[in-house]
Amino acid sequence: DGIGPDIDAQDVTSSLFANWDPFVDPEGSPVLYEWSIGTAAGLADVLGWTRVGGATRASTSTSEVDLPLDRRVFVNVRGYDVAGNRSGISSSDGIVLGVPRAPMEYGAPAPDGNTPPTAVIGDSHRIAVERSGTTWTFREPVVAGRFVGGDWWVVGPVEIVGITPRCRSEAGRTLHGSMLNPKPAARQGYDSAMFGPDAGAGFDPELNVGSGISAERPLRVEPGSSLVSAISSPNAGALPQLEACAVLTVLAEPPPADAFRPPYCGDDKTCRWRAGALDLSRLARLEPEEGAPDARDLAARFARPWLDHVPGWHGRYLHPREHMPDYGRDIADLVGTAALVLNLRIPDEQKRDLAIGLVQLGIDSYGIVQAGGRFVADGGSGAGRKFPVVFAGAVLQDDALLRCAAESRFAFAEDAQTFYVASTAPGVVNGGHGGYDERDIGLAEWGQCHRDAPQYDRKPWSADAYRRCCTANAWNGFVLAARILGLQAAWGHDALFDYVDRYMRIEPHGEWTRSWSPFAERMWDRNRARY
Repeated sequence: DGIGPDIDAQDVTSSLFANWDPFVDPEGSPVLYEWSIGTAAGLADVLGWTRVGGATRASTSTSEVDLPLDRRVFVNVRGYDVAGNRSGISSSDGIVLGVPRAPMEYGAPAPDGNTPPTAVIGDSHRIAVERSGTTWTFREPVVAGRFVGGDWWVVGPVEIVGITPRCRSEAGRTLHGSMLNPKPAARQGYDSAMFGPDAGAGFDPELNVGSGISAERPLRVEPGSSLVSAISSPNAGALPQLEACAVLTVLAEPPPADAFRPPYCGDDKTCRWRAGALDLSRLARLEPEEGAPDARDLAARFARPWLDHVPGWHGRYLHPREHMPDYGRDIADLVGTAALVLNLRIPDEQKRDLAIGLVQLGIDSYGIVQAGGRFVADGGSGAGRKFPVVFAGAVLQDDALLRCAAESRFAFAEDAQTFYVASTAPGVVNGGHGGYDERDIGLAEWGQCHRDAPQYDRKPWSADAYRRCCTANAWNGFVLAARILGLQAAWGHDALFDYVDRYMRIEPHGEWTRSWSPFAERMWDRNRARY
């Protein structure tokens, strides 16, 4: 129930949102969904079964159905495959509409699962700080405060005598590890069961600084450091393997009151970005389309760190389940939805928290690329990370972020997968790969690993299933938003924009292969001709 973490009540009475974890088809086929709403689990007496394509969220409003107030209703969802085989029904625990939310102090636990509104807490002396279920306890009181997005900073050096949940070994498995200034690499120190069958090759106990911490053996953290502490899933080999994470930044002095957290990757912890510099006047004021999420609810999906420094498809295991989608297609879809909502005709005060979350995500992705990382183009795994960098550069008017987006474009999957068919030698097109000929020169095209492995390019539209299931059908939201904001030149890769135009012309309207999000498709159809 809700657009992010589960809620049990909401004061809004005009609409209802739902979201669910992806279903898995045992034969590996794409899964489509239909949902309903009822006055009991499994019933469809409020909203009958309605198809939503491949989207893992849905919404309805009082203009479509009669939503009962002050009475618990239940969301139901079931999956089906292209042959029409259906799964069983999964139901929510119910939600009551028309119940006001109690006022919340920033940083306090939210009884309905919602993220408290963004605010800045000034520096104060604390013996422990908590974020997203992780508590760091210090040997002595430290000067501490929060960045504009809610993550903690402390003035160091500090000695940490405890991290809760405590890093421990269980049946030969290490859980709840921590890393200092993690580098973009396949090896990690959070959980020895990560990467499923490849777990043995992925865990490095030397990278886990959270093991054995105590008052007698404190962890000393110097200024200029990011400590990332993870909460593991109880199930070894789970996808994703982490439930949550938190970032503690240790600085030499308190940052500005409105500072963004510096990237958790790399060694540069300069607090150079400030919320006071946000230029929300750049955002458009478009009419909302049906199914548009509330910006304030959507902000909850970007309120906590997206841990994303393991490259390739193995990175799905790293993505904390409570913070972010695990798959690149769904990351791209969520980023695109946020980008479009920020350009709707709604008050700036409703956009601010979402803009802050998207900018922080862009800063973190920038840090990963600056530290040598890539969001590898491999099927649907790496997409959606570039738009937040470009967006952050635009609304903060920051040249470093914009240069990273343009100059490091092939570090981002959607750019590394799109290209113009070209003659590469006399009589040879695209290096001889993919079945292209002279008639295709100049065509905006896609290949799932084009930049690294063009031998896997395929000219026939349906020859590679990833073309239609997991890539451009989730790119249209952020591509349209980039056009709306006039960021095509700053993006620096026209092939992406031309290819998505071509893709949206070819794929049939209303199908999940055209757009993973019906809202994004409606926004595209209404607005693309204007931009």
